Amino acid sequence: MRIVSRLGFRGRLIAAMITLVALVSLVVIAMLMVYLFEDEKNRALNQLAIGERLTREVIDRRTELELSRLSVLVRDFGFRSAVASRDPATIASALENHSARVGAGFALILDTEGVPLATTGIHPLPETPPGQLAKARQDGFARSIRAIDGQGYEVLVIPVEAPGLRAWLVIGFAMDQALAEVIARLSDTSVIFRAHSQQNSQYQRFAATTSIDQTLTRELARAAGSGSLIESSGYFTRIINLGGGNGEGNTESNPAPVQTILLISREATLQSYYQRAIEIALLVSAILVFAILLALIIARTLGQPVLQLASYARAIGNGESPEPPAIRAGGELTQLRNALRDMLKSLREREAQIRYAASHDDVTGLGNRNALMDVARDLFERAGACTLVGIRLNDLSDINDTLGLEFGDKVLAETSQRLQDALPDAHIVARTGGGEFLALIPPMAPEERDERVSELHDLIESPLQIDQTPFSLRVTVVTMELPEDAADTNALRRRLNLTFEQAEAHPEPFTRYQPGRDESHLRELKLITDLHAAILTNGLHMNYQPKLDSRTGQLVQVEALVRWIHPELGFVSPEEFIFLAEQSGQIHELTAHILQRVASDARQWHRDGIDTGIAINLSAMDLTWRSLIQHIADNFSNWHHDLDRITLEVTESALMEDPEEALATLRRLRDLGVTLSVDDFGTGYSSLSQLRTLPVQELKIDKSFVLKLDSEPQDQLIVRSTIEMAHGLGLKVVAEGIENHNTWQLLQRWGCNLGQGFYLSRPVAAADLPETVRKLAEREPELSETKREYT
Repeated sequence: MRIVSRLGFRGRLIAAMITLVALVSLVVIAMLMVYLFEDEKNRALNQLAIGERLTREVIDRRTELELSRLSVLVRDFGFRSAVASRDPATIASALENHSARVGAGFALILDTEGVPLATTGIHPLPETPPGQLAKARQDGFARSIRAIDGQGYEVLVIPVEAPGLRAWLVIGFAMDQALAEVIARLSDTSVIFRAHSQQNSQYQRFAATTSIDQTLTRELARAAGSGSLIESSGYFTRIINLGGGNGEGNTESNPAPVQTILLISREATLQSYYQRAIEIALLVSAILVFAILLALIIARTLGQPVLQLASYARAIGNGESPEPPAIRAGGELTQLRNALRDMLKSLREREAQIRYAASHDDVTGLGNRNALMDVARDLFERAGACTLVGIRLNDLSDINDTLGLEFGDKVLAETSQRLQDALPDAHIVARTGGGEFLALIPPMAPEERDERVSELHDLIESPLQIDQTPFSLRVTVVTMELPEDAADTNALRRRLNLTFEQAEAHPEPFTRYQPGRDESHLRELKLITDLHAAILTNGLHMNYQPKLDSRTGQLVQVEALVRWIHPELGFVSPEEFIFLAEQSGQIHELTAHILQRVASDARQWHRDGIDTGIAINLSAMDLTWRSLIQHIADNFSNWHHDLDRITLEVTESALMEDPEEALATLRRLRDLGVTLSVDDFGTGYSSLSQLRTLPVQELKIDKSFVLKLDSEPQDQLIVRSTIEMAHGLGLKVVAEGIENHNTWQLLQRWGCNLGQGFYLSRPVAAADLPETVRKLAEREPELSETKREYT
């Protein structure tokens, strides 16, 4: 420490720069050595991965060439004539001649039953599995890689037709040293071919482009299948399984018949890295020498003025107002000193402006929201008490639109002056945005407080004199007691907004905050937030309620019903979270999720042998969704029935919100081929003339008319008339809410087409639908129409 203190600024500057450069150099070299072997391994892995792809590509191209030659062979008239002669000598001669021409290691001709007619090459010849013949018959050829007598062969099976199947040509091409050298040359790796021996269950090499030591040989003997990476002292090695032509996977009990081993020498790889390390070391040394020279020059040039300016800048940064140092040296250092001095002056002025703007409203000069929240926060910290009075000018937006912003600013200024005159004892009077004013006044008795707030309301609504014109306002006034009604600023802001909303719905001179009113609001916020996560994580559940044919009692369709069991709030009704999805803009995301889930469940039912249509409810906002048609088309692109088995249900009220847009969407859906249904019919406001123009095929009578159908004559009249009217318009009729057998019989008697309700079946999960279908089938005698009466 004494040595460092004696060095002075220039010495410390030189020492610091040299130390920094040296430290950086050491870190660079250390990082290079640390990551050297990891980088080596990554490069080797990439090269081996490329080598694996090249190996398979080379073998595939070789196969294509062999198939091209063999396709000429099996079409050769002389060869087919020899096969057709069924003379073993003739076939053997032709087979030997042609197999030698294409370079095959062995070949044999099988009759249509798989019995050898002639052979050439190795003995004994391998058996040809029936699966290979079937695949060759289906695809025109079959290919497999097999180990025969310690040698790897690519075996091709090709049918000989003249016309019709005459025989099978089975021909094998050796995977020899030449193939290994081609792969090695293309992949820049060493290559070894080895075949699996059935006698000792070991692999034996039959072709190699390099030699390996005993250690690697033992590691290769213990290695697993394809993709295995072996890192030894001399090589990076990858094993590639070849074979499995039947599509069967290679396991320990079913090893690959032939393997390709790719090797990369670590010594050659390390050599290039050592060279780079030497070059970097030389470069770092040069930089270190240059840094020393540069440090000497800078230390000689700068020195004390720099330290003075640094201290001056540090004081400015700490918020102080120091005197600028006397700099003897001119030029840039003097300019820097003057710039720092001017910057200090500008900072002080700008800070004053920012502090004022951050806490004041520029129109009225009152405090703003930040200022009010600071006062409220200080009040909470001191455990003080006060009354919050909130005033909103209801007509400010109309005033700005009709009379102009300048006139609106005058209204705000006059109102703020009245508030300050009326509330001289207020802790703060603030304009917190738009036409909203808030004031914190000392607490007082409830009667006195109510009287004072009422007087304030009357004062603000009394005529203003603006530009010699009397002008009256309508205002909303609310009050809160702090800290009783809100113990922190977040609760204050939230509950203040809720109180304003309540005041707008129930006009009175003023409205006091009622405790407990924000629980429902918080619940809605939580549901809106959690609904998005529930959609992403499949947290919603799909239930399906069967619809039965009234004549046969058979299942025709199921209606998709979305359910949500919230992990904290429990069951949330669909009406609640669907409404919140519409309000928060998540309804399209929810609809897309439901379409995807329903389509997935329907495919599973089809695989289970269940034949049923699907009904899906659409929201009013879905009828204005531009992507609705595309989502339906994409999700049901591989639908196993015609799209008319998919029914989209839309309520009357949804159709009436924007009739023109709804009608256009319904027409596009109709063009897509789906069935359209008017849901909850009888509860909306659609007229018969509007109903006649809608491109729908079905009416669904609301359950309010069906629940007591067996005991309410008026409901019977309405339902029966609706069925007759719908049939007259060519529409099918669905009744929901069927609770008992008598209601079901009445609907059958009147010709209602479909029905659903708890009497027929409750909604069930997708996995439980097969069991529900079985139970409904058992009830068909009970549910089918036995006699239709017309009365």
